Amino acid sequence: MPSLQLVVVSGPDAGRSFALEDNTALLVGRGQDANAQLTDPHCSRKHFQLQVAEGKVLLKDLNSSSGTHVNGTPASDTRVGPGDTIQIGQTQMRVEGPGMSDVTVAAEANPEAAGAAGATALVGQKIHNYEITKVLSQGSTSVVLQGRDTEQNRDVAVKVLLPELATDEEEMQRFIRAMKTMHPIRHPNIIRIYNAGKTNEHVWVAMEYVDGESVAEMIERIGTVGMLDWRDAFRVCIHIARALNEAFEHKIIHRNITPENILVRAEDKVAKLGDMMLAKALEGTKVEQITQPGQLIGPIPFMPPERTLGSSDVDCRADIYSLGATVYALLTGRPPVEGGNLPELVMKIRDEEPQRPKDFQLSIDDMFEGVVLRMLAKRPEDRYQAPSDLVTELERIAKFQNLAT
Repeated sequence: MPSLQLVVVSGPDAGRSFALEDNTALLVGRGQDANAQLTDPHCSRKHFQLQVAEGKVLLKDLNSSSGTHVNGTPASDTRVGPGDTIQIGQTQMRVEGPGMSDVTVAAEANPEAAGAAGATALVGQKIHNYEITKVLSQGSTSVVLQGRDTEQNRDVAVKVLLPELATDEEEMQRFIRAMKTMHPIRHPNIIRIYNAGKTNEHVWVAMEYVDGESVAEMIERIGTVGMLDWRDAFRVCIHIARALNEAFEHKIIHRNITPENILVRAEDKVAKLGDMMLAKALEGTKVEQITQPGQLIGPIPFMPPERTLGSSDVDCRADIYSLGATVYALLTGRPPVEGGNLPELVMKIRDEEPQRPKDFQLSIDDMFEGVVLRMLAKRPEDRYQAPSDLVTELERIAKFQNLAT
């Protein structure tokens, strides 16, 4: 048995392990070049690399679309060792050393791994009116499950907070009340909140189930099938701009728009924005302590410059930037800026202008390219000042290009 190994705790490849040999590198991803090849569709083809030297292990994120989390914290270039957990996509892994116990004990020792094990145990169970049928995704603070609403006879997605983060009753009741304020909001481009509550130890939010794929998956596909038609990226952009406009009318700032929380329905290609109100609802809770203001959370390449300064006082223009960064990646297959390590990436987000999308795809409409680049302006005052301004400009392009939106 090798002195160190990487064990998959949960996800599609649960139970597999990979040796971490001294003076070698382990490439992890779902591409054929990866010597630790995973089947998780939410992982990048080259997601991260572990470099082993003299018993020390250095993790380097390879500009993955959804990011790499070490012990629940976003990581770009960091040391890892026995007991550390690594989360990518829907896959949870753990670095193990000699004498360490097996995967089951590892799951009990780590909140994210325990959450994954608990999520699997919920399949076949009932939470409120929802019969749980499968695990959709696992994150550092929650799991998302697919279920069936037995009263309304419809499929739902149920987000469940990890039990160890939901122990303060007062905090959780505030969270539930905040999420319920989203219930009256009905918009074709916002994932609808049906209900929220607590059943036994499980604090949950029931949402509209979207049968389709995330924008992150669409970006990943660019690497294998080629560039996406710019009109498809345009449709996502105008749909989510309309969602932001609706949120703005209700005085809601999303704060964390990424390719992962935009879903595109398969049957009609309607894009829908998820996790609306979530950041606000989690304020003051133990969950927020994992992702508190001042920390760089979420996939960093999609973060506006003002958030890299540690400010939590952001407005709708931050959401406009993050949407622009997501659309840029849909057009080019990469985020607006890339860096070899976290400090370098943060400095580029603040200072480096993105390359023109037309350098990657010549067919992109000139006016649409201009809109995307304005969304990505470094200074908030140089972006569109409200979602309605963005929607108006996009609708003008749609009319000029005769695009159905």
